[in-house]
Amino acid sequence: MNNDKLRQLAELIESLTREEGCFLTTDIPTLSLCRRNHTTQPMPCIYPLSLFLVVQGSQHLNFGDSVRQIEQGQTALTTMDLPVVSNVLNASQHTPYLSLRIELDAMMLRELDEQIAWQPKMSSLSDTLSVFPADEELLDALIRLVKLLKTPNLQPHLLPLIEREIAVRLLSSDHHAMLKRVLTQGTIEQKVAKVIAYFNEHYTEKIEMDKLAEMVFISPSSLRQHFRKITGTSPLQYQKQLRLQNARRLMFKENKDATTASLAVGYESPSQFNREYARFFGEPPHRDIQRLRNNEMQFGRIV
Repeated sequence: MNNDKLRQLAELIESLTREEGCFLTTDIPTLSLCRRNHTTQPMPCIYPLSLFLVVQGSQHLNFGDSVRQIEQGQTALTTMDLPVVSNVLNASQHTPYLSLRIELDAMMLRELDEQIAWQPKMSSLSDTLSVFPADEELLDALIRLVKLLKTPNLQPHLLPLIEREIAVRLLSSDHHAMLKRVLTQGTIEQKVAKVIAYFNEHYTEKIEMDKLAEMVFISPSSLRQHFRKITGTSPLQYQKQLRLQNARRLMFKENKDATTASLAVGYESPSQFNREYARFFGEPPHRDIQRLRNNEMQFGRIV
């Protein structure tokens, strides 16, 4: 572990995050930061194709039937929109939990992978989530990325170069094995990623498994089996999570009431929505949204 570089990143993030929040959006659209001054309860969320680094503290990620603890200096990579339950384990006012997340460009990764033609170093432990320590070169690139927040006039010139370097570093790292499977045309991971992309565009509609299976040229039973293995949940449960997450966003960011939000994401029964929302997030919609607002838990912005 490179403590000096992690300490430098921690100082940068602390200077940029005066208040608590997770994930705080920044002037770099692909970069978000997190700061917690206390431990948190498990919270369901969906991680997109992204690189996640714990800079200080530690965090639990529950994925399907497995639980991973992400320690300081470790990176977690998700290759598609992955439903997880996360909570902060170590945090205090004096030593807050700090992390960053970078959403990755699949097209850039695919093009670089084809150009470089590296062979994966090893197999990752999961089909969609891999956890490895950050090496010194990747930390250097991440430091330069976060520093760009302090020099916005340089962002148009340097941001594309740094994002490209981060992509190359990932393709030359232990994460490459997992990335390779989802970037390669015709793999089952790539087929599931295509189904997930469809879900994200059509989550408000009734899903027909036969149509989805036909779209990726496998049988409905095979799609169900591989979808659950890769995402940790069934296609229908995945759609439900998307609906609930988007309804939550509508209520929090756009001040929609629960009934309006439930209808907007595809629910026909507001009472069913309220039951499933409380089961998923732990509280009824109104109480959950009020708690989010009081604690400024999500969707903050670094000024």
